[in-house]
Amino acid sequence: MSDAFLVLHGWGGNKPDHWQEHIVKDLLAEGETVYYPKFTDPGAPNLEIWLDELERVVADIPEDDSITVLAHSLGCILWLHYAAAAVDSEPPVRADRVLLVAPPYRKSAPEEAPPGVATFYPPPLSPEGLKTVAGETVIVASDNDDFATYDQALDYAEKLEVPIEKLAGAGHISPYYGYGKWPWVFEWALKRADLPPLPNN
Repeated sequence: MSDAFLVLHGWGGNKPDHWQEHIVKDLLAEGETVYYPKFTDPGAPNLEIWLDELERVVADIPEDDSITVLAHSLGCILWLHYAAAAVDSEPPVRADRVLLVAPPYRKSAPEEAPPGVATFYPPPLSPEGLKTVAGETVIVASDNDDFATYDQALDYAEKLEVPIEKLAGAGHISPYYGYGKWPWVFEWALKRADLPPLPNN
């Protein structure tokens, strides 16, 4: 058995300084296997297309690999759709650990969003699905995120029956809020650090 890492970006993809970009480079430098799909047209995402691309990537991961999933923002919502769809099927692989960082909370897409964003909302909240696709799922949320209040993220956690960790003052947990290189998440991915998450100071 070997380790594998699946990194799921959000709406718009990632700027070079995003923590996901850093962790991909750092994991590869450690000799780890990383799957980092660049989903089609990230500025105008479409759930059907992204879900198909995610399913194809997951199907390429060896079944006996130990998988850690690191999702951010709309990538978290994509994973919730993938998990819900897996309830009635046998997923090709099952992740060991999943970190859902700053999932946006909405019942519908913002008015200014491209039409495809609406296909992601409302997200399915299936605890059975998460248990089907992963052994452990944890939400990390901030208390001043523009895309979800902490209470909204807590609502996700309660309905999904997963733990949640608060990262105080971290905004959307992105480079704008100081989350470029994020040492804690790199160490957690490699099982060298535990929860709760440590902030960048």
